[in-house]
Amino acid sequence: MKTLLVLAVLVAVATGLVLPEKRSAISCQMCELVVKKYDASADKDVTTIKKDFDAECKALFHSIPFGTTECDHYVNKKIDPIIHELESGTAPKDVCTKLHECP
Repeated sequence: MKTLLVLAVLVAVATGLVLPEKRSAISCQMCELVVKKYDASADKDVTTIKKDFDAECKALFHSIPFGTTECDHYVNKKIDPIIHELESGTAPKDVCTKLHECP
């Protein structure tokens, strides 16, 4: 039992040290994908943009651990602020940097 607890703690620490850097790169790519979907959408319907993003995101990131979960999180939490920035006149190339999704 003690061994399992120690192993769980080691896995948690190792994951905490490794994932944030990868998540940042993935978040940046996801943000850029949202901007691309927004620019390609003629009618700018948020529901359509979310569906298109979700489908393409899951196709791109399905092989990454938790990739599809991150896509769902992005659809539920991050797309609306990105679209708000775009509709407010922020240049597409600046949106992801302004929202701290890209360096």
